[in-house]
Amino acid sequence: MVFTFYFALSWLMLGLLIFNRQESRDSRMEILFLVLLTCLINTHTYLGIFETFKWMKTTTTPKLFVAFILFRSVFIPLFVTYITLHLANKTWKNTWSLFLLYCLVIIGIDWINISADLYHFKKWSYFSTLIYYLLYLFFTMFSYKWYQGLEAVEVKNADEVGRK
Repeated sequence: MVFTFYFALSWLMLGLLIFNRQESRDSRMEILFLVLLTCLINTHTYLGIFETFKWMKTTTTPKLFVAFILFRSVFIPLFVTYITLHLANKTWKNTWSLFLLYCLVIIGIDWINISADLYHFKKWSYFSTLIYYLLYLFFTMFSYKWYQGLEAVEVKNADEVGRK
């Protein structure tokens, strides 16, 4: 059941990102940058902190473990990318409501994962999860703004390739 849930949510998030690309001014490079960055951060955080320090014990059931991998490596990066793109282009009133919705979804998803026995935490709480995902979102927002500020280097003629 959890596998189907995350599979459907991952497809939903992918569809929302494609729709967002068609309706907004964000480039493909910006969206790709965000997706790759969020995948990198989330996967390495789960592997580094939770597995190295043994703060989290994941399930050993194959079907549930695949659901956990879908959650960790597909759904959460796409979800954080989608929220980042929306927060960057909204007014303050819409930003706070979207921010509150993000917090509620994160707590709800964590509750579903724990009740479905995808993982168990040691020395961790819902508040810690919320703090982690808020820091994750803020770092992603900062990186997105930094990436938007970069200027593309244009090559005017073939002789200038690789030269400064």
